[in-house]
Amino acid sequence: MTSYDKPFKTHAQQLDLLRERGMHIADEATALRALRNIGYYRLSGYWYIYRVSTKFVCALGAEPDIEVGDQFKPGTTFDRVLDLYDFDRRLRLHVLDAIDRVEVALRVRLGYTLGAGDAFAHLDRAALDEAFTQFDSRNPIASQALWLSSEHAKWLTNVRRDEDRSKHEFVKHFKAKYGMPLPVWVVTELLTFGSAATLLAGMKQPQKNIIAAGFGIFDEHCDGDGAALTKWIANLVYLRNTCAHHGRLWNHNVVDQLGRLEGTPDLIHASGVHQRSRIYASLAVLAYLTSQLDPESTWRTDTAAMIESGLAAIDESPDRIGCPPLWNREPIWAADYRPPADPLPVEHREILRRFECVGTADAGLIIDASSNAKRRASAVRYSRGRSELLGLPVGNTYRFPVFQFDTMCARINPLVAYANTALEAKDNPWGAAKWWSTSNIDMDSATPMDSLQAGTLTRQMIDNCVSHRNFE
Repeated sequence: MTSYDKPFKTHAQQLDLLRERGMHIADEATALRALRNIGYYRLSGYWYIYRVSTKFVCALGAEPDIEVGDQFKPGTTFDRVLDLYDFDRRLRLHVLDAIDRVEVALRVRLGYTLGAGDAFAHLDRAALDEAFTQFDSRNPIASQALWLSSEHAKWLTNVRRDEDRSKHEFVKHFKAKYGMPLPVWVVTELLTFGSAATLLAGMKQPQKNIIAAGFGIFDEHCDGDGAALTKWIANLVYLRNTCAHHGRLWNHNVVDQLGRLEGTPDLIHASGVHQRSRIYASLAVLAYLTSQLDPESTWRTDTAAMIESGLAAIDESPDRIGCPPLWNREPIWAADYRPPADPLPVEHREILRRFECVGTADAGLIIDASSNAKRRASAVRYSRGRSELLGLPVGNTYRFPVFQFDTMCARINPLVAYANTALEAKDNPWGAAKWWSTSNIDMDSATPMDSLQAGTLTRQMIDNCVSHRNFE
């Protein structure tokens, strides 16, 4: 370890040092003001690329070593460094504007999705992912000790601290009227972006998928891709912290890189290593998310204009922030770009959310004891073709609501098969699904699915409903 022995330098001495190293300074007063207000070391990140570098030949086949010296390349000016810094400052503020929109929307969706299950779902270990809470529903007493050291317990500690410190009028009102704890849709309004990201990561996968679908992020099966959203948000938290602490975006090596971009066609071009190691991929993700939140938003086109004009004015390449060749011709930056719609109609998406479903392979394992996978799949197709088994068409696959199965007897519940046949489930799957999941006056306002599980559903009830045609 080498001890630090460089002497303190005044701003004027710092300026003299830059001159000695070859930087041209046209306006000394402006340069001194920049050193006083921005700082030598902050600006050094922007003049780094203008320093002379030397390559040293290494062993045969190895990459050459590069040593960056103290001297500046001929033609380097302090004004150009300041222009580059100003571009980066404006870009930081612009990025924060987009992240602000995404953060607020995420808070709302977290509170809404968790709150639909229970007002205090954020406190319920069983309502969140086991990896987050370390909670084992099969052994709740033993898992209590594990929970105390879980990420959920740490997260709740921070949440309670923020609740205690909050001066918001809506928090004061709730505490005065109802006491504690606060419901999840109030709590989410107090979360930092990082804390909101932690809660998102700690939710169960189906809940993450619902939120992802709301942001227009889908997988190949037309499900919301919660895993992708979680990775994107983690990257944006990193980016937000970089911006909030006045860190450099231009030519910045991104530590918390984006993943799972390939599933979104408009972002495939940003999935390369260089694009993700710089901020271009994050900018593309923000362009996608802001357009999903508001199709009329101009954030995307403003970003493209800022990159093109801002870097061209100082003769710097967009490659420094990871822009791929012809990046500005990608559809996502076009003025007439419109975000892709949900691959499912709104009504179908809403109906699908009412059910826990399995795919063909899992359905086959339940209704056919054969060890042959093709035979099991054939059994599922046969039952669906006879309208005995309700299969919801999603993309190129079918989803089978699990309430239909009598797992103890390894079959389709006979009453379900009877109802599905009467409902013509093969030809009208969404109508049949709607019937099963909609409250019915003939069943004391319960849904047929609830009546089935309660043991009160009868063939007579089914016949009455079908005769009235009140399932379409």
